[in-house]
Amino acid sequence: MDFSTHLNRYIEEIGCTAKDLADASSISAAAISRYRAGDRTPDPDSKQLRMLAAGLATLSDGALDEQVVHDDLASTISGIAVDYDTFLENLKMLLSALSANNNELARALSFDPSYISRILSGQRRPADMHAFTTGIAKFAAHRCVQGEASQVVRELLGDFWPRSDNEDDLAQALATWLGTNHSPLTSPIGSFLEKFDAFDLDDFIRAVHFDEMKVPTSPIQLPTTKTYEGIREMKDCEIDFLKFAVLSKSTASVIMYSNMPIEEMAADEEFSKKWMYGMAALLKKGLHLHMVHETNRPLPEMMLGLESWIPMYMTGQISPYYFEGAPDGVFSHILWSAGTVALQGEAIVGHQGEGRFVLTKNRDEVLYYRKRAERMLEKARPLMRIITAANADKLSAFHEEDAKTPGARRVIMSTLPIGSIPDDLLERMLERNEVEQAERDTIRAFAQQENERFRTLVSTYDMRFEVSSMTHDEFAEHPPALDLSAMFHKGDIVYTPEEYAEHFKALQSIVEAHPSCTLAVDANQPFRNVQISICEGHHVLVSKIKGPIIHFVIEHPAMVTAFERFSAPISE
Repeated sequence: MDFSTHLNRYIEEIGCTAKDLADASSISAAAISRYRAGDRTPDPDSKQLRMLAAGLATLSDGALDEQVVHDDLASTISGIAVDYDTFLENLKMLLSALSANNNELARALSFDPSYISRILSGQRRPADMHAFTTGIAKFAAHRCVQGEASQVVRELLGDFWPRSDNEDDLAQALATWLGTNHSPLTSPIGSFLEKFDAFDLDDFIRAVHFDEMKVPTSPIQLPTTKTYEGIREMKDCEIDFLKFAVLSKSTASVIMYSNMPIEEMAADEEFSKKWMYGMAALLKKGLHLHMVHETNRPLPEMMLGLESWIPMYMTGQISPYYFEGAPDGVFSHILWSAGTVALQGEAIVGHQGEGRFVLTKNRDEVLYYRKRAERMLEKARPLMRIITAANADKLSAFHEEDAKTPGARRVIMSTLPIGSIPDDLLERMLERNEVEQAERDTIRAFAQQENERFRTLVSTYDMRFEVSSMTHDEFAEHPPALDLSAMFHKGDIVYTPEEYAEHFKALQSIVEAHPSCTLAVDANQPFRNVQISICEGHHVLVSKIKGPIIHFVIEHPAMVTAFERFSAPISE
């Protein structure tokens, strides 16, 4: 049933005239007439459709629910019963649960991968929503039947999951869920970024008393080699390793890998506290950790695990890695190596409690496992490069690398790019903020360098800038500052509303002068302290611009794809 038929049915049920509806909805009688004749339809997420639904609900004297009417009419236009933004979030969550990339989806639907990318970024809409939704649902159902992430998708769909395991029934259920689910789950990337945005290292240090922590010096009694069996003893083994690594005089880095199931161990609150204290003590001692994460799992689970590491990442003392390819389906392994102690163990998958851990401080054994750990690390890939003021040269190297990497760019900002600020505006801001002369010279040189890099990027690549907008009250409460994060500048040089508006106009002029660039305004301002730069198909730079300044260069394919799909509601 098309839009005009649905609308006329409502008018007949209520018993009103077109003029009554025009008066109740504040839509002209001529427009109502065209809607009824089928000569015109409003956009599914337009203000006009909402006004129309409100008018029908008002005229029904409470018999009709405004939202139900709106969704019913919208479904006849778009092929979905939810607003498009909700549909898009449902779609992104489904693809994340399937760990499906754009190329796989494009092949399944016979689309160009770039077209899929534009749809997922919100820049394009499918011409035929019904055909697109059906194609997505069939693709997802087939992957589930093949055993790829079916349990994660089952949890995602909840009550929508069909009673039978028939692929056609599952495809129908998936299509229904995509087009009717009003409450998409929180994006795993969004959740990670929200925690990253809000994290304050000083607050964390005070909360866990990290600054007051004393690294123990009392010796720990440990046989040269000790065997641990069963879940309880395995917990003791991990804690003993941490104790010995902290108490030894060695300052060698620590290498850690485990794909052992963590559910049972993590459920023990007392063990979790001891484990976190031990990790904090390692960092307090000044040791560097090479952590190989298990990433061969659905994205929501992977990102949830990484969230818990944010406080430790922020110290800059951890280098995270991952292995490409599927893990061993028979054995679970653990291998931890410190300067004078090593831990290794294994278990049959599904039978962790029957496994065995061995902790050793035998010199020859420690050297043997150290060599194994180093060889293991050689086969791992960086999960992300973590850049702080201590290794700032790596950020410059990344920027040079990024400038030569082909691909469309998307930049999500909580403040304006320093490379687009006019020289005279920068001078006035430095003067008003009473910046000392030597510091001014440094900032000027930095801004000039960023301006050259910015001009090169906008002249070379397709770029989409997503900039936060703020109300007067929001600006007063959280005034944005110059983005000096790439020079690790401490202290804020804040904008006045007039200065921010002037800088925005300058950015707007640059964008308008480059046809390959676009500028969008994020009215919801999801982040206040994060800048995100995405090079499609290659890497993501996530920068924390306040408290403390830190940069994550992410190259893990699933994470890069998820960042490409992440979006806050955008108003052009």
